[in-house]
Amino acid sequence: MTASKESIHAALVECHQFASGDGVRLGDMLDRLGRSGFCFAALLLSAPFIQPFSLGPLTMIGGLTFMAIGWQMGTGRPHPVLPKSACELRIHGKGWVAMLGFCLRLLNFCRRFTRPRCESWVSGEWGERFVGWLILAGGALLAVPVANLPLNNTLPAFMIVFACIGWLERDGLMVIVSMAWGVATLVYFSIVALALIFFGNEIFAWLGSFWGTK
Repeated sequence: MTASKESIHAALVECHQFASGDGVRLGDMLDRLGRSGFCFAALLLSAPFIQPFSLGPLTMIGGLTFMAIGWQMGTGRPHPVLPKSACELRIHGKGWVAMLGFCLRLLNFCRRFTRPRCESWVSGEWGERFVGWLILAGGALLAVPVANLPLNNTLPAFMIVFACIGWLERDGLMVIVSMAWGVATLVYFSIVALALIFFGNEIFAWLGSFWGTK
């Protein structure tokens, strides 16, 4: 597991260097990483969603991509297989440099407080598959068609990020934190749905009384 952690960190550093130069295909990096490519892809693609604003249609595309990554990891596939268009994506330019830099800072920051603990959550084939299902669940929550509200991207993205970090660092506590973010997402969506139902009913009641006076 430590080798996986270091290989992903090295891959992020290498991608950061390539993005500043000629660039590199995402598919080439995934082929080189093998099984570690699942968490590499999930961490890399989650970066744009860790901010409070909705990304519109990109949210649905991102959610479906995370679901595909999580399903493959959860079913024990040897390496991630993404659509050809995603594999042909070239990591190059200032945007990728900024995103890769953010991923590296996030990973380095988390290493300050992560350590091997509660390892039953991340050990062996069961632990790897469980993390895959968490990534899938985070992708499904990300793809939920809700209004363009603050945090509707952020909460599921944190669920995915902490699931990956838990697996990379052999830190089962981070997996538990990932599940907590999932619960927080469900609570947030439930509150939004109840608010929409309540205010929708109030609006219809007001319209009914208004037209009824005519």
